[in-house]
Amino acid sequence: MNWDPTRWKRSRKFLLGIVTIWPPIYMLLFMVAIFSLVGYFGLGERRFSKNSEEIDLVQLQQKIRNGELSQLTIKPTEIVACDRSCECEYHTSVDNRSTKAEIIKQARELDQNGQPRVPKIDEETSESRLPTVFPIGMVAFFILHFITIWLMLALMIFYIVLAVKREQFDQTTRIVWIILLCLMHTFAMPVYWYLYIWRTQPLSDSPATS
Repeated sequence: MNWDPTRWKRSRKFLLGIVTIWPPIYMLLFMVAIFSLVGYFGLGERRFSKNSEEIDLVQLQQKIRNGELSQLTIKPTEIVACDRSCECEYHTSVDNRSTKAEIIKQARELDQNGQPRVPKIDEETSESRLPTVFPIGMVAFFILHFITIWLMLALMIFYIVLAVKREQFDQTTRIVWIILLCLMHTFAMPVYWYLYIWRTQPLSDSPATS
């Protein structure tokens, strides 16, 4: 294999640049995906309406007995209740199944008029919040993650060999680049590519001498 970038074609350098820039782009996308998932599964549970209030379990049960609620939404980690006017939401943190079952039982009890104390009860499970393509997406993500890790390792070895074989480097410069490529490979490789590969003109592009 020819390790001299001055003998590489422009197209080869360009393709190497695309492969080199992919790991830092993937890291950025990975961080965005992680924060998006945290926001979706964490903050998504707390999408309060404009008129919302945190109440404890005792207050919730009292409102059910008094017939003050028009709807209960049972979520994985909380119960959201709406008042009779549907203008205010009450949020109660509950993650125990038996406690949720007791609340639902109380809400379905009949009042003096023979009507349920809470007319409408919705139960949302954790599975219903996941899109149907989520498992497929997770498999694809892990495959892409595995390929990217191996690509980063192969690129690091490749660029270290380039630095070792570059005749223009003195011993100190060569050692510095080897350390940078080992410690900051994801960010050092694009810099090395731009300085010593992309900016190096191939021999075929140099003007002919008489």
